[in-house]
Amino acid sequence: MAQRPTIKHRLEFAGLGLVFLMGRSLPRRFFVRLGAVLGRLVHDGLKIRREVTRDNLRRALPKMPEDEIVALARRSYGQLGSSLLEFVSLPGMDHEALIRCVRFENLEAIDRVRARGQGAMLVTAHFGSWELFGASFVARGYPTTFFVKRQKNPLVADMQDDIRRKAGIEIVTEGPAVAKGVLRALRNGHLVGILPDQDARRHGVWVEFLGRPASTFKGPAYFAYRAGVPIIPAYVRRELDGDHVGVILDPIEPDPSRDQDEEVFRLTQAYTDMMTAWILRHPEHYFWVHRRFKSTPPDPVPFLEEYRRDHPSPWPGWDG
Repeated sequence: MAQRPTIKHRLEFAGLGLVFLMGRSLPRRFFVRLGAVLGRLVHDGLKIRREVTRDNLRRALPKMPEDEIVALARRSYGQLGSSLLEFVSLPGMDHEALIRCVRFENLEAIDRVRARGQGAMLVTAHFGSWELFGASFVARGYPTTFFVKRQKNPLVADMQDDIRRKAGIEIVTEGPAVAKGVLRALRNGHLVGILPDQDARRHGVWVEFLGRPASTFKGPAYFAYRAGVPIIPAYVRRELDGDHVGVILDPIEPDPSRDQDEEVFRLTQAYTDMMTAWILRHPEHYFWVHRRFKSTPPDPVPFLEEYRRDHPSPWPGWDG
């Protein structure tokens, strides 16, 4: 049953709706600057999840001095503000504008997969301007489907999905038909984008992330294994001029001869290690406000010790 909007939902929708209307007429760079200012104000004044952010940074970057942790947290709020308001400007951007503001590296990795007549699981994180990143694939002619987790506010969720659809992105949401929708998109040669870097609670597979066990969504690995398609990790980072570089990493191929649970772990840990590496390289771009490690891990974590014997963690080698 669909959730009925509350008064709070309607007020949130009215405020965001006004901002979205502004985004249709004002330039993207204005929203990048405005978002950075608002993000820093949220950090300094409203302090929303500020201690969660700083604690996550302290644990991920234990060699970093406290004053640098505080400065990095403030920068990350500015980046997040820019990225969220950049999403607002998406309806006012055509494909040419998207191509100009997001330059790609290693795009041929996707072309090689699609030349085999396959789709792929496109895995990124809540990192940089992830919404703009997804739309930029469509702008370059790649059929793209997003698996999205719906916001609690149904009015805001509908508005967000409407923006994505107008950008040419197909949407698959949570529910009983999700597996059918994802597998159909993969059979049709789509890139299926998923952001699996949030706490999955009891439904997740346990892998190491930023040096700690983390319950992680099984979806990318499960669908890659079931459909026989690769996982393509990718991320987008903002340059000093406000434009972006989208980095495509080499595909991770599933092994259909392996046990499903073991292979889901292997695939998930492999792309999570890549994610750890790029977050440590550009930490100001990451979504540190999330309580990523809420779930209590088992001891020992299944498969992890054996995997680490052959695949060293990218986290301990980071020198701060």
